[in-house]
Amino acid sequence: MTSALSRVGSALFALAICVASSACSSTTGGGEGEVKVPAGSGSGEEPPASGGGSAPDFTLPALDGSTIHLSDYKGKVVLIDFWSTTCDPCLAEMPHLVDLYKANKDKGLVVLAISLDGPESRAQVSSIVHDKEMIFPVLLDEETTVVAQYNPKREMPFSVVVGKDGSVAWKRAGYQPGSEAQISAAVEKALAK
Repeated sequence: MTSALSRVGSALFALAICVASSACSSTTGGGEGEVKVPAGSGSGEEPPASGGGSAPDFTLPALDGSTIHLSDYKGKVVLIDFWSTTCDPCLAEMPHLVDLYKANKDKGLVVLAISLDGPESRAQVSSIVHDKEMIFPVLLDEETTVVAQYNPKREMPFSVVVGKDGSVAWKRAGYQPGSEAQISAAVEKALAK
């Protein structure tokens, strides 16, 4: 009997650990391409890659039918933002990214909004791009190849600032009201170099 109680206790402990760890982030999507939305404070800022590592180049189709290569923007500051139509913090952040782009595009800022939605959600992506007045390139990472390079945990939103020299200058997971000041500061610092 004590052996059975011990097994039940162990199973309950394992279940509690599983529940506690899943409370740390929620997921959107499903299966292999699922995306995690960080919970909590949204203070997911990470230091720059050691030594200012180079940002991996990529090629993705854009919503407008063109093909975009990160390397096309060498010499400019690029803000890469990974987002999804099912990510509420992503959608809350987007108007701030639009404003940031409008204020800094003439200074050399490029914003690449990379949607992690699957092919079945392309109409929703188009609708949100129109509703949020996203006037910068919106790329489609439907096979999650680029997010796997930059953000293997698939946290959302996830922002990366690539400096004029092509190195990763700053990256951050999550968004909460007020986070736009940190993103703006990182962009301004990269533009000043």
